[in-house]
Amino acid sequence: MGFSEAKAAVVAALHEGNFEHEAREVRAEKNLLAVGDVDASAVAALVLKTRSEDYGESPHHWDQSVVVHTFTPTVREERWYIKVYFVETDGDDRKAMFISVHRAGN
Repeated sequence: MGFSEAKAAVVAALHEGNFEHEAREVRAEKNLLAVGDVDASAVAALVLKTRSEDYGESPHHWDQSVVVHTFTPTVREERWYIKVYFVETDGDDRKAMFISVHRAGN
């Protein structure tokens, strides 16, 4: 899955409510979506603003077979950091699993 497909899949998951959050100790600081400081529509708008040069892929630290998608858009002179991967569910469905949603530097 490349940039365009990942971007579309994340936005669709956010609009459909088809997402969860990875458990983290610092959730309040590192996942503003999980704690309700930003909503799914706002995160979808951020992802839509991401350019290909502000996107990257890397293996997940605990499972090298899982591809983590990192979006770092800049909106109103503020850079954001969004990390997400997909988990397979029943059938061909997949769910977005958010690791991080926060302003860069946090």
